[in-house]
Amino acid sequence: MRSVLDTAEKVLDHDASILILGESGAGKDFLAQAIHACGARRDEPFVHIECASVPADLFESELFGHERGTFTDAQQRKLGKLELARRGTVYFDELSALTPPLQAKLLRAMQERRFTRLGGNASVAFEARVLSSSSADVRALLDSGALRPDLYYRINVVTLAVPPLRERREDILPLAKKFLARRKKGFAADAERVLLSYAWPGNVRELRNAVERAVLVEDDDAIRAASLPVGADDLVVTAARGAWTLEQLESHYIAEVLKTTRANYSKAAEILGINRKTLLEKRRKYGLR
Repeated sequence: MRSVLDTAEKVLDHDASILILGESGAGKDFLAQAIHACGARRDEPFVHIECASVPADLFESELFGHERGTFTDAQQRKLGKLELARRGTVYFDELSALTPPLQAKLLRAMQERRFTRLGGNASVAFEARVLSSSSADVRALLDSGALRPDLYYRINVVTLAVPPLRERREDILPLAKKFLARRKKGFAADAERVLLSYAWPGNVRELRNAVERAVLVEDDDAIRAASLPVGADDLVVTAARGAWTLEQLESHYIAEVLKTTRANYSKAAEILGINRKTLLEKRRKYGLR
């Protein structure tokens, strides 16, 4: 992580596009926000675009905006995300979720640094810095044609690869204690052993959620291992031991399926036995990445 942060610090005040890679829950969104907040554009807007959550037929309107009367529901002019960002930062969360035609339109806007609202004629300047992220295997996406190579090279001027939590175990206890900072609680020795031995497939997000749940079920000042909803191999056993709600269990399972399928939403929906739209709705509901 120190290497990642050192590289990020070197490019804070540059305009170079940054691609942030890493597993779901590893901290990609937090890193993107930190780059904006610590850089020269900190006083301008930070616009977060969840690419997988916006329907393909609405994405152009979301990105570029539209003029009044462009389509039936366009009762007034709408400014797109690129315009609202002004000279700040646009962060494309899971950029690889965009379809190739939408990738082509985004690429053109990035190359020309200008775009036109839907239904309009006036050219609008695109002045924001671009940050992007992906939890999928980028090389596999390029090989399959799911990610355009020309867009990849445009967004990948600087790459920051956030390592999974299991590969930086020295961060586990400091992070866990940080999440406890305002709770006036600590960790018992057996709880610390569990925290350090668990694989954390959901990374930092799973750690934060585990600590928050432990706070709710633990009556003592020191959180014990029994209050942590981790450590068992079986997800259902883990959930029962941690007194998870059905929503917590569903959230955890969906996150694991998305990780296993490398954020392939169609495949994940098939495994979960739901349609893609329902999956995206649940993803937004639980704040999954």
